[in-house]
Amino acid sequence: MKAPFEPYLKSQEVADVLGITKRTLMNWLRAEKIPEPERNQANRYRRWTAQDVQRIRQIIAERNRSEEH
Repeated sequence: MKAPFEPYLKSQEVADVLGITKRTLMNWLRAEKIPEPERNQANRYRRWTAQDVQRIRQIIAERNRSEEH
């Protein structure tokens, strides 16, 4: 049985969902603050998923909690 189609998000769409700029998202990737998503083998574009966005939200929340203490 084939897995259900999962739409991929563009980097700008991920930034918009998170309420940050695309530049901030790219800076976080370069600084290794968030994990690099899978890439399309044909064009090397990042293939962001809803799970990637959720993971970034968790990382942000954990950082915010640790900064409060």
